[in-house]
Amino acid sequence: MAKTAAATDAGQVSLAALKEEGSRAFAMKKYAEANAAWDKALAMKTITPADAALLRNNKAACHMVSKKYKDAVAECSAALAAQPDYLKALVRRAKAYEAMGQYKQSLVDLQAANKLDSATDETRAAEKRVKDLAAGKSTNGGAARKNPALGSAAGMGAGGAGRQLVVPVKITCGDDTRMFQVQPGVSYSEMMDYAKALFPSVGPFALKFLDKEGDLVTITSRNDINRAIQEAVEAVDRKRLAQGGALPAIRVHVSKVASAADVPKAPEEENLRMQQMMEQLQKIQQLQGKNKGGAASAQQQAQQAAQQQAMQQVVVDDWILSFVDLLKEHVGVDPDRPVELQEVGQEKLTTAFQAMMTNDPKADELLDQAEERFKEVVGMGMICQAQVWEGKAQLLMQKAALEGTAISGVAAAAEVQLKKAEAKVVEALAYCPTLTDGYLMLNNIEQSRAKVAVGYVVPPVAPREDLTDIAERQAAEETASKEAVLKAFERVTKTGIAAADANLEKAYAFIQQGIDALPENEKNKELKPLKPMAEQVPTDPEDATPLKATLLITLGNAHYEHSILRAACGADWKSQVEKAQALFREAGAAESDIRQALKGHPKAEEMEDIIGPEPEPVTAPAPPPTPEVAPTADAPKGLPSLGQRKKKDAGAA
Repeated sequence: MAKTAAATDAGQVSLAALKEEGSRAFAMKKYAEANAAWDKALAMKTITPADAALLRNNKAACHMVSKKYKDAVAECSAALAAQPDYLKALVRRAKAYEAMGQYKQSLVDLQAANKLDSATDETRAAEKRVKDLAAGKSTNGGAARKNPALGSAAGMGAGGAGRQLVVPVKITCGDDTRMFQVQPGVSYSEMMDYAKALFPSVGPFALKFLDKEGDLVTITSRNDINRAIQEAVEAVDRKRLAQGGALPAIRVHVSKVASAADVPKAPEEENLRMQQMMEQLQKIQQLQGKNKGGAASAQQQAQQAAQQQAMQQVVVDDWILSFVDLLKEHVGVDPDRPVELQEVGQEKLTTAFQAMMTNDPKADELLDQAEERFKEVVGMGMICQAQVWEGKAQLLMQKAALEGTAISGVAAAAEVQLKKAEAKVVEALAYCPTLTDGYLMLNNIEQSRAKVAVGYVVPPVAPREDLTDIAERQAAEETASKEAVLKAFERVTKTGIAAADANLEKAYAFIQQGIDALPENEKNKELKPLKPMAEQVPTDPEDATPLKATLLITLGNAHYEHSILRAACGADWKSQVEKAQALFREAGAAESDIRQALKGHPKAEEMEDIIGPEPEPVTAPAPPPTPEVAPTADAPKGLPSLGQRKKKDAGAA
């Protein structure tokens, strides 16, 4: 009996180690490694149904982040087979179904989840939202309306004769989603050109579309695009489509690749067809040029036509959609339909437009919205320019740290770049005072100055790709990271702490200005607890972090960085850590994430009174915890940095 018990204990230790290994890989976004560790755990003979459900649900979380929704459904189903009343698996499977557009299946899971005692207000709200989607209603309330800017869909058969088929495309790169339009027959090269125009700085990439099974399929030809369009057509009621209903958007994802060599090349027949079209276009333009007395060369006209064709994509803003709706009210027709537009006549259209602009108060409001939107766009352009100069300053500092030379040697050159960045951000805020990114950028600039003042810069640690064992690699990287921090501590100039303190006080003030500049509804919004980072799905709007919470976490991170600088200089630092902890909690950050951030502090061993004791593990039958965020090999940075917020939404934490 004793021998059997010992074997069981050893098995449990191995199971716990594999769980932890998977959790660490998940936190480092190494999802394949996380799944591999959890698969090993699932293969163990000592595993319980509760453990199996937890591990399957964890694997589903990896698939959700990777947008492999069909695989996520399969893992959640396996988790529910092991533990039928597992709330998290039901909710996660519902999200996967919703992402694939299978709203009825999603609704069934949410209804089952809300019958459990562990149901929450969030799951009940999700059920209501998905119920509206399943019924064909807009989630913003009321019946879903046709999006006027997406064009009229071509009818099937005679009913659609004379109408121009326009296919809307939603393209996503990271957290940024844009929309444009294409016509059937669009080539792979044209689709790539559209993506490059929308995301010019993304680097080499491939395009993938989300098929009806929830899989991401790489686009390599016109045939792949036609397949995506065909599936979009099949997803809607053909009768409604024939009557002029809009096509649903095909969803395309920009997937970064290692190099230009990995980008799929356009098929030769598509290139040949495009060349033939251009030759025909040049011939037509030559004939037109002769008929018009040769006012412009055929080649110039052909180039102009090609440029116009390349600019056919339309990125749609909400204020534009509202403006088109308002015009429709005054004219009484859909301006997206060329036939109807011709029937109205240019004179009637012009008269209605003038009346709308003169008499309708909505026109003023929409033009104000347009003005504010363009201000924000111009301001963000200035911020991006400032980021280049701030990046140059960081590069100088990192290079000095890697070479082991004093940061003071590059201080003057770094300050030149930081001043350029600062001036451009000040200009941007003068133009658009509500630009939150401007205040955050000024905070970054002051933090860089503080690090220069004390000479504290931790060089990046190279990943140990030479080590194949995951645990060995993580241990080596963590050791190298700690050594880099200790060396950075040794190089500090303690006399510079007074200047660093002044810089960081300015940084705090800039973040507070950003909070003060928030719209009243954002500023006064009640902050609810955030999910732990390991449970969040970046593509899920329910996991989006409110803007106010983002700024509070940024302010907490600034205090966290301040505490490290003061600790390096031998000054009092604990008070700054306590302020950081309080701000993280005010923002609603999960306690597990806060603890993990504090445990990554260089002085964590002296912070037992702040970090507190380890929480008691949750035991069955309570729902098991999802993977806890594990420390990475990077230098300590407080809570993980928050990404750029989405348009009209808060950025994800």
